Amino acid sequence: MRPRVGRTSGLPWPRKGEGIVDLLRKDRLSAGVGEMMRRYRLIAPLERDGELRFDIVESPDKVTLDYYNTVKAPKSAFFPQAECMMRFGRQLGHFNQVEEVPLDETPTVLLGVRPCDARSFLLLDAIFARGPFLDPYYRARRQNTVVVSLACTKPRQTCFCHAFGSGPEDPEGSDLLLRDAGDAYLVQAVSERGKALLDELGPGLGLEKADDAHIAMAEATRQAAQSRLVAIEPVTGIEAILAGLFDSGVWAEISEKCLACGTCTYTCPTCHCFRIEDMVRAHDGERLRAWDSCMYEIFTKHASGHNPRPDQAARWRQRTMHKFEYLPRNVGRYGCVGCGRCILACPVRMDIRQVLDRVRREAAQQVEVEA
Repeated sequence: MRPRVGRTSGLPWPRKGEGIVDLLRKDRLSAGVGEMMRRYRLIAPLERDGELRFDIVESPDKVTLDYYNTVKAPKSAFFPQAECMMRFGRQLGHFNQVEEVPLDETPTVLLGVRPCDARSFLLLDAIFARGPFLDPYYRARRQNTVVVSLACTKPRQTCFCHAFGSGPEDPEGSDLLLRDAGDAYLVQAVSERGKALLDELGPGLGLEKADDAHIAMAEATRQAAQSRLVAIEPVTGIEAILAGLFDSGVWAEISEKCLACGTCTYTCPTCHCFRIEDMVRAHDGERLRAWDSCMYEIFTKHASGHNPRPDQAARWRQRTMHKFEYLPRNVGRYGCVGCGRCILACPVRMDIRQVLDRVRREAAQQVEVEA
């Protein structure tokens, strides 16, 4: 299956004088947020404890949409860092009594997601919501959530979404997409779910028909954002290169300065490894699922003491090949969207772009040797 790296869904944005687009005045945004809060659980970027993060909105004026990107990805809206899967009793006469945890089917709006994060949900969908093994906890949240994305106006130097055929205004994975047009946002319904939300909230939002001036302003903003992206080689096809590097010594070189802290996996919007453990108390207990990291030695350590990934070289090989070979082969999507969070968060400044470049050079050297 060939990985889908371009825009495979969504509608093209009209240019000046073309099409009909809704316009949401920014001075109406607070009222719109309040309307969403009355009808839905609203999750949006908020400043909490000195950090911008996606959280449940309790006051419309707390929502922050003018931001680069959050440190942590909004995947926790569908795949929480820790969640209870079931509870059980341990009292006399109540052993093995299991209480199922109700699925979270609360109608939700996820507001202000960047396009790279919206695209990451499609990879998580392929893992948790399709195929023979379906995750009921993830599916319940995902099926009851409308994703409202906000086109990126200020990509960082660490952003490389364009390496995957994406960009600052890519609608893929969104239900609604907002584009900055100065004193207003252009609003596009990308999916039927997004259109339904727009039809429901439209009267309360005071939507207008976008004029040519606002469409031109949004286009200028798009071009400015695009110009901030650093030139990079497309990722397409790298899975074929990686297939021949499993036994290469390049992984030891790449992993030399890695601290095995796991920060890259916890900030990544597509990483989805987890562990399941029972928290046992005196009279009851819970079975919990929590995020885990392939960067940790204990992640693959067997009860016997054997570890099939005994060093950081093997763990970096796993991380790279999982994202750029195994997932494209198994589900048709790369396990990376180019958000750059792992680059920013790494304490020793390991750069996944440099890793991919090193992989390409190693593969080219092997070809020369074989020739």
